[in-house]
Amino acid sequence: MAKIENDLTNASTAEAREWKATPFLPRKPIADIGQQRIDGERFHSREFMQREWDMIWTRTWNIGCHVSELEEPGDFRVHSLGKESLLFVMGQDEVIRGFFNVCQHRGNILCQTREGFVDRFKCPFHGWEWNLDGSLKQVMHPHLFAQFRDGIPVEELALPQLKVDTWGGWVWFNMDENAAPLRDFLGEAGRHLESFQLERYNLIDYKSFEWAGNWKHAHDAFNESYHFEALHPEFLDFAEGFDVPIELLGIHSRMLNFNHTVSELRHERDEITPIRKAMLGLPEGYEGPAHQAHLAVIAEKRALEGKSHIPYEALNDEQLAHQYHYTFFPGTTITSTPEMSIVFRYRPHETDPTYCYYDFLITRHDPPGEPRPDYEYRLYRHDELPRYADAFDGTFDPVLANVLQQDGTNMPTMQQGTASRGFRGMILGDQEVRIRHFHQTIDRYLMGNFPRHGDR
Repeated sequence: MAKIENDLTNASTAEAREWKATPFLPRKPIADIGQQRIDGERFHSREFMQREWDMIWTRTWNIGCHVSELEEPGDFRVHSLGKESLLFVMGQDEVIRGFFNVCQHRGNILCQTREGFVDRFKCPFHGWEWNLDGSLKQVMHPHLFAQFRDGIPVEELALPQLKVDTWGGWVWFNMDENAAPLRDFLGEAGRHLESFQLERYNLIDYKSFEWAGNWKHAHDAFNESYHFEALHPEFLDFAEGFDVPIELLGIHSRMLNFNHTVSELRHERDEITPIRKAMLGLPEGYEGPAHQAHLAVIAEKRALEGKSHIPYEALNDEQLAHQYHYTFFPGTTITSTPEMSIVFRYRPHETDPTYCYYDFLITRHDPPGEPRPDYEYRLYRHDELPRYADAFDGTFDPVLANVLQQDGTNMPTMQQGTASRGFRGMILGDQEVRIRHFHQTIDRYLMGNFPRHGDR
């Protein structure tokens, strides 16, 4: 158990309340889910990739776009998942819908720009048109089709729909029309995060990175803190990555990343060094030891209850200063503080299991009425990856952007190493239990054991 946990449990600043997000502390025991190795073949096999597509990606809920991107009738966004191009649009009736982005005439991709505004969808190849609700609007010269002599089958030619719902400020979709409702899928983990009121956050940046590694390597990299000491040593000066609390929530999971502190792995934890001063978020006039800064942050935010646009009164002590890190199977991580929430989205490549897409979407809890900031989306290919601090251009702290870059550099070497004849399979420790749980959930789906609710 990390030493910081005693700080939190012994210095609670809030009277006993019922919290929507059940606190991590005191820790709950984690069920023993085994110690078997995880094979490397699953990161390389095209057969395994196809099975994942058929049994997982087409049957689970995933994020398509942010609700704020579809404000007016005719606003649309295109999103790619694997081999599919998907289209989300606000209809004239102010209902958000999702469709497979494919013309029903010859199979052309219907909408070929990432975003925009339209009053109808028109295929650039032969001019067939669809209304915003997906219904067929026009066939060019229908008299040229013998199939239409007795009338155009408008229902058959409508755009195939996705199952769509909104939660947390995001548009979610499922390709399985018989899927359980979104909130059932999100389960207990989703109910926890509702305390942040994520639907009020503004989307301020969105970048994608094509990494030379399987999507599961990207997932695994961000679902344990055991690697902080070796890969992100600078992190230890303003966060605790040692022995953090973890919980398994049905097919999903969560962990608590301790912020505004100095890791117990540092011998000197009291001194406020330059990097600690820059990164700890110290309240004005703070004179205490560096590793206890989180307690002052909690007290400062408690004093703002009812006086801020941020709902501090709805958040437990852990949420006020630390980072709630939730991963929703299969490909969505939401890591949140009261002021900012970031979505990591892990997407499989269209055809190649040795590549993936990692999306980084930043949202911020701005005051009501503040104009939504503009951002420039960009996809960086694996052979043109940037200095990550430059990619975000001020929307993400350069120190943290460098940490993200360190994670990205592991993707090619992980992909190469897990293909080696000398690799006998992953050995996972207690702090990597979320990874074991994730791969076991993959195996359940591949065997046809589909949990219909997130908290089973």
